This record gives sequence, structure tokens and C-alpha cells, in this order.
Amino acid sequence: MKLIQNLLVAVCFGVFGVMPLNTANAQNLSPRYATLELFTNTPCPICGSSNPGMFSRLSAYDGLYHLISFYPGKPYSSCIFYQANIPENTTRYNYYSEVFGSPTVAINGTQFKSSNGVTNAVLDAVTGDSTWLNIQVEESSGSTRTVDITLHDLAGGSVSTARLFAVIVEKEIMYNAPNGETIHRNVFRQFLTNVNGEDVDLSGGMNTHSYEYTVSGAWQEDQVYVIAWLINPDTKEIYNSGTRFDPPLTTATNELAAVPSLTIFPNPATSDINIQLPEEINNAPVTIYDIHGKIVHQETASGYNSISVGISSLPAGYYQIGIGTTKGLMTGRFEVVR
Repeated sequence: MKLIQNLLVAVCFGVFGVMPLNTANAQNLSPRYATLELFTNTPCPICGSSNPGMFSRLSAYDGLYHLISFYPGKPYSSCIFYQANIPENTTRYNYYSEVFGSPTVAINGTQFKSSNGVTNAVLDAVTGDSTWLNIQVEESSGSTRTVDITLHDLAGGSVSTARLFAVIVEKEIMYNAPNGETIHRNVFRQFLTNVNGEDVDLSGGMNTHSYEYTVSGAWQEDQVYVIAWLINPDTKEIYNSGTRFDPPLTTATNELAAVPSLTIFPNPATSDINIQLPEEINNAPVTIYDIHGKIVHQETASGYNSISVGISSLPAGYYQIGIGTTKGLMTGRFEVVR
């Protein structure tokens, strides 16, 4: 069901855009990667018994998430990865008041679980979605590197001010830790941005931030890469994240662009919208999305000439609607006024 919803989102926003948008035309939405921040500790026995199971579960979600392992030195300050960068590991640990010790996993900045609590059900709920924000990371190779992080608001006008974070991680380190762990994944090494993030303005739809860094002699050069993410500074929710390993965003095809649009009236509307139909529909799925791609209403509908959908519960703003018919997915857009 989630894949069908994502296709509908991609068509609704990618082909027709959102009024009064300026960047989404002829483009799909971006995959939303689950962003996991693991706060762990190499001498911690609970970490040693819990983390391997979580990584085993994550293996079924390759390409759907990004993970950073921070080492706050709790409960043991002797942790070698904590000792490698005490100030920044500590600052990130203190960033979330909800982090309750090691191991804790922050998911998209809003959920907090133990390693054992990151179950398949939890991962299913936070992977496979689409979003208005694409983050593209381009990174050179070698010991001295340049990094370009491009933020692209595919819906247009989704946010004005947000905050960008980027860190350098080491993808895999083999180390026999005191707690029995031997493989350590996406080990945090250093912030590329300011440790408290950097404010960005996305009102123009797109911007790029450029950085340089030098690979430390203590790091494995072929394992080092950058993870970037953008947050809501008020709620700390992570909108999306990106790395240089993510596939590039593809544009919508001409075939998709030919999908017919729906006639909706009145538009703008306050309590109900009427939709003209090209054919009779029976128990057809009807889905309404806000400008961020979030589902705000779902129902099934039947009718011959038209159907009516109640929108009295929706806040003022612009919305997309999609209806599955035998002619394919038909979409339209409308405005709610209050």
C-alpha cells in the first residue's frame, strides 16, 4: 500500500506541482531516508549485547536509511571513539534531552528507542516514504576533499528557514571493543558544519553549501564519507538526509506527464469539493496530500458523473488529490480557504 501511495505522491507533486510552486514541475518527490543517530559506548555491555541485533535487522533496509554512531562517553569515558572527539560527541549527546543513556537511537529527531527497540515494525514505519526535500551530496576523493551539499525543495515554498547539519563518519571500523563488539558502523569523527548546525533559507527552492576537509591520518581514507541532514529548528524533526552513495533524483517521464488531470470545483473551496469524472468509478481510492506530501485524507468513492469530497477539516492551504481509475491515476489540485 505504501508503494502505491508513494507513486501517487510522485505523480501528484512531480507532474502538476503545487500552486504557487516554482520548482516541482516535471520532477518526482525524493525518497525520505530514515535518519538514525545511535548513541553508544564501546565498553558498555548493554550496547555490546543490543547493537548487533539492530544492525542485523537494518541489513534488510539497505538504501533506505542513514546512520551515524555517536560516542558520548557514557557510561564509560574510556571509550576510544569518545576520546577521539570528546567535545563534539558530548555536544551531540546533549542536543537531545530525550537521550536516556547508551544505547539510545534517535529516529528522524523525534523518536527515541533503545537498540532493541528499533524493531522491524519501527523500521517499516519510517522507511519507504517520499518527501519534498532532496539532499544531494557530492564529495571528492583523496585526503583533501571538497563537499557540495545541494538542498532542493521539490514542492516549493515548503519551508523558509531550516538548519543544516553535516558530519564526517567512518563507514566501518574493525575493533575488538571491551563490550565484545568487533564491527563499528558509521563511526562519527567530526562535524563538517558547525556543531549546532547552520541556518539555511530555502525560500528560493534550492541552494548549495560547499565545504572542505582533510582526512585525518587516524582514519581509513577509503571508509570516510559525509552524511548531511536538514531539520526543523523548532521541533528538531529531520526532514531528510543524504550521502554521496544515494542514487540521483530522476525526473518524471513524458508518459507520466500525459496523465490527465481532474476538474475540481469550487476552487478555492471551504467545505466540499466536487470532482468531475471521465468514467464511472466504484470503490476507487481517493487520497489528499498537503504540500509536504503528507496524507491528510483518504476514502473510497463511487460515482458516474462526479463525486463530492468533504474538506471542512483541512486547514487553509494548497492540496493535491489523486483518484485511481481504469484510465490510470488522475490527479488535481485545489485550495482551501478559511
